[in-house]
This record gives sequence, C-alpha cells and structure tokens, in this order.
Amino acid sequence: MTDRLTQLQVCLDQIVAQFNSTINYANTQSELALLDPNPSSVINLAASAPLPGKKEADGDKPDTANGAADDSATAATTTSQAKQPDFDEVINELSTDIILKSRQISMIIDSLPGIGTLPETQLEMISELMGELEETEKERVEKMKEKDVLLKWCEDLIVEVSEGIYHTRT
Repeated sequence: MTDRLTQLQVCLDQIVAQFNSTINYANTQSELALLDPNPSSVINLAASAPLPGKKEADGDKPDTANGAADDSATAATTTSQAKQPDFDEVINELSTDIILKSRQISMIIDSLPGIGTLPETQLEMISELMGELEETEKERVEKMKEKDVLLKWCEDLIVEVSEGIYHTRT
C-alpha cells in the first residue's frame, strides 16, 4: 500500500483527467446556445454558419425518387439517437464521478497530520512507530533463527532416516 501523499497525488491526477474529459465531452456533445435572444440576429447566424470547406448537413442528403430510402434513413437516424445516451445523463454521471473523487481527496487530506498537530506530537508518533518497527524487526530475526533451527533439525532427521534405510538394505 502506498503512503497518503502518493495516494493524494494519484487522486489529484485522476480528478484533473476527469475534469478534462468532462469539459471535452461538454464542448463536443452539447447543443450550441443562442448568443443573442433574437434567433435571426447576425451573431447567431454567424455562429451557426458552416465552417469553410464543409457542407451543411441538409445539403449532404441525396435526392431520392422514392420515399422508402428517406424512411430507412430516418429510421437509422432514430435508432442511432436512441442508442446514444442522453447528454444530461452523461453529464450527471461525470459530475457524480468528480464529486466522489473530490470526497476521496478530502478524506485523504483529513487523514494527513494538519496544522493543528504540533511538531512535538508528530515527533512522538514517529519515535513510537520507530520503536514498533524495531520490535517487529527483532521478532523477525528471532523467527528466522527459529526457522533455521527447525530446518537443521528436519535435515538431520531426514539424514538419520535415510541412513537407517540404507543400513537395513545393506
């Protein structure tokens, strides 16, 4: 497990990525709002004008003699729109993700020693943890010695058994 500062840095990186993707989604998927209350104003007409070199969506439709082709194109457009999630639902989900990540960041920050913690208290905590670490290391060394003794005993036992088997067969 990583320390709290590393967790905090990872969470901050993740929330920045979430903000970036949310803004990108909103910029690319939202419907454009009118800049002026009058829909036929020059500003709104200029904003809704197609980019140079691109045709309007209505101009791209091929002229068909029969209505069946129009019906199938309309049906395909309707089904693709039905499969595409609603913009508001996606924005709500992205917002919820950002809120959850910000709460996680707040919890990590709250778990850090704050301004209210005196340096002496922090030094005491560090010395206590160092004492616990030294005790644990002593226990580990003792267990390693015990393991070596048991391993040597098992090896001696195996040698005795194999010698006994050897002497009974010869």
